[in-house]
Amino acid sequence: MFCMFVSFNIVLYRKLAQHVCSDTWDEYSADEIPGIPKQHCSNNCGVFVLMYALYIVMEGHFDFDESDMQVLRHWWCIVLLTNYPLKSDAERKSLRKRMRTQRAEAIDPVPADDYLTTMPPEILRQILLKVITEDGDVAFLRLSLTCRIFKEIVSNAKFREQAHYIWLDSVINWSRFSEDYKKEFRVPYSLTECPECGDIFKDCPPGYVGDGRKGVLRGFYSTIDFPGYCSAECHFNAGGEFPYENI
Repeated sequence: MFCMFVSFNIVLYRKLAQHVCSDTWDEYSADEIPGIPKQHCSNNCGVFVLMYALYIVMEGHFDFDESDMQVLRHWWCIVLLTNYPLKSDAERKSLRKRMRTQRAEAIDPVPADDYLTTMPPEILRQILLKVITEDGDVAFLRLSLTCRIFKEIVSNAKFREQAHYIWLDSVINWSRFSEDYKKEFRVPYSLTECPECGDIFKDCPPGYVGDGRKGVLRGFYSTIDFPGYCSAECHFNAGGEFPYENI
């Protein structure tokens, strides 16, 4: 085994080498290898490391220098894409869907304790609303994985709508606005399946946006940049256009 140090953090590289293989390693520095090309531009360090490793392993004669970096970058790209081809959009979508299915099948919720089954449903509901509005949207997933009872409550559309209104009323003083304004912007969100990747996402209409934490407002958006999609990436992968033509 060989190990060539290309930085001053030698201890870190020694630990990494032992983690890869506990065998005996031969250590080299650039000054100990005759004819080794030297780097002068700070942007080429990654390519130099790859070429050092390749030539040392193959016991080749160093016949490249910094002037070859552009060609070597292209060569490495071809090697990687040839041996590790990129998946198509359809393959990535299918893989994500399969992984979601596998995760869902692997979930084994913790059984609810007896006190949950005997607690009045409305009290439990109010407790979970408190948790949701304190922790935000991330609490929906955490609670739904806790037990079946929690999952049934937080998955209910009316519960989600109530939690949304609690958040919305905590960040906006509606008494300062007209009834028409309130009707336009005090509206619930919907859970939508992204047509590109298949993920379920929080689809908010134009208006006030946040992460569900009480009193925390991300901002006001007069338009939705990528309507119907969970992200800009999915929007563009599906053939969508850039929303700001004048920029």
